[in-house]
Amino acid sequence: MTELTIDQALQQGIEAHKAGQVQEADRLYTAILKAQPKHPDANHNMGVLAVGVGKVQEALPFFKTALEVNPATAQFWLSYIDALIKLDKLAEAQAVLDQAKSKGAKGDGFNKLEQRLQVAGQEPQKAKQIASEPQPQQPNIMDSLKLDQAISLAKKKAKDGSFEEAKRIYQDILTKFPKNKRAIEGLKGLVGMTVGKASKGREPPQAQTQALINLFSQGQLQQALQEVGTLVQQFPQSAILFNIQGAVLKGLGQLDASVEAYNKALSIKPDYAEAYNNMGVALKEQGKLAEAIEAYNKVLALKPNHAEAFINMGNAFKQQGKLAEAIEAYNKALAIEPNNAELYKNMGAALQKQGKLEEAIEAYNKALAIKPDHASAQHIVSSLTGKTTSSAPRKYVESLFDGYAKKFDQSLIGNLEYKIPKLLADIIVKERGSGSLGSVLDLGCGTGLMGVEIKDYCSNLEGIDLSKKMLGLADAKKVYDKLIHTDILDYLADTDLCFDYFIATDVLVYVGDLTELFRLIKSRNKRKGKLVFSTEHTELDGFQLEKTGRYSHSKTYIEELCAEFKYTISHFSMGNLRKEKGQFLTGGLYILDF
Repeated sequence: MTELTIDQALQQGIEAHKAGQVQEADRLYTAILKAQPKHPDANHNMGVLAVGVGKVQEALPFFKTALEVNPATAQFWLSYIDALIKLDKLAEAQAVLDQAKSKGAKGDGFNKLEQRLQVAGQEPQKAKQIASEPQPQQPNIMDSLKLDQAISLAKKKAKDGSFEEAKRIYQDILTKFPKNKRAIEGLKGLVGMTVGKASKGREPPQAQTQALINLFSQGQLQQALQEVGTLVQQFPQSAILFNIQGAVLKGLGQLDASVEAYNKALSIKPDYAEAYNNMGVALKEQGKLAEAIEAYNKVLALKPNHAEAFINMGNAFKQQGKLAEAIEAYNKALAIEPNNAELYKNMGAALQKQGKLEEAIEAYNKALAIKPDHASAQHIVSSLTGKTTSSAPRKYVESLFDGYAKKFDQSLIGNLEYKIPKLLADIIVKERGSGSLGSVLDLGCGTGLMGVEIKDYCSNLEGIDLSKKMLGLADAKKVYDKLIHTDILDYLADTDLCFDYFIATDVLVYVGDLTELFRLIKSRNKRKGKLVFSTEHTELDGFQLEKTGRYSHSKTYIEELCAEFKYTISHFSMGNLRKEKGQFLTGGLYILDF
């Protein structure tokens, strides 16, 4: 590095990278690494370059070196995990994500990666709305310029029409000098310039589109929505921008607006297959299954070998109860993607619903042959083959209820005649008599059905659940003082417990071995209390994993745990839990004192 300092070379490399000059960026980053092999930013950006040209495997050592040198930089973790997910190294990606969290990493970017891991592990057939690619780690321009120089450069960029560059410089200035009036005024002036005129070009520069994709992939959805809103005013004939806007709006749960954005993309580009596919996903989430299937058919008319459209169509048919049509769609997708583990899992679920259990097991086993750590397939194969495991995998439960959340209350109460929260609440209040129940922890609170029944009797009501979507619906009911997204056993092991009641309605059906639950509550709660729960009842010994994928527990098993951990059963009764294939399941209702 004789002509340029390392910092200068890095800045030039980043500028070349942003401009799409891959070879020049590669040359500059390589030169830096020859002089300083463990330079974190150069290693990271070399990794980003490799991902950008499809050489994801080659990116891994660069990301790993960057992390080893500077583990405090969040973007290094995000890029490394993103690359592992792209390579379908999901277990390794989860391990790295857990490591990042243990070091204090948090924020939307990490939350989004966690969601992608869940989707990749269990439902990768969902539409890949827009591509994901890590961003180059960009130094603040104030690291190389004085304040007056940076202000002058920003003004020049704005005068030349490079509004985004000017905006970035002003933002860099405000990062260092948050109250700088010249930068604040400069940014205000840019708002009018960037929004005021529509561009003569049809599409935005690639760098701007990529910046949006980066925001989306890192979970920065509000910022992405703001940025894409600005760009569609500049480029009102950009189908790509409206497609991205649709994906961002869907991510924010604004489904009507999402469908509207996809329709705008299609009015500009009627043969835009990806927009039809993405719109189908949004329509399915709205429950408009027939319209979603129509959108998928339009994808297939344009691209007959679009495997994702066949998968999404199969899922919509399955939700409609049209299992033969779903299986036909899955078979067509398998002809295109024969090594898709998730697809075999979906096929197995459809066959299972048809009652074709041997064929279902065969499909699940094919999924496991491709992806041996597929949590859902492992669990269901165990349930169908009579192997009782200790607990349902966390990913299985989380995915199940995230997918079930929107229709949960109507399905459980309206269709399956589920009344356990009301029954248990009546028993609790009657047993308690007058006075407050005190502080209550709702274990696996779901959408808040139990909370609604007991809120008026509690001085404090908290809920925990694995499913973020279920928690969102619980939050909307406005009955909980606190809601936490976590695993039950993790929470009981790591949190100071001081509750009068622990309540678990229709939760222990996803936990077979209750030993640790009983132990943690008894040993870690700071006061005497009560454990209240329902079970699917069995007369067999111990606990059993049923073919439904849920667990049943015997009264003798509960009595054995009570004896071991010094609980006393103050109430036990049996009643109708909910319907299963038209018949009521028998449930056990318990109140234990400790």
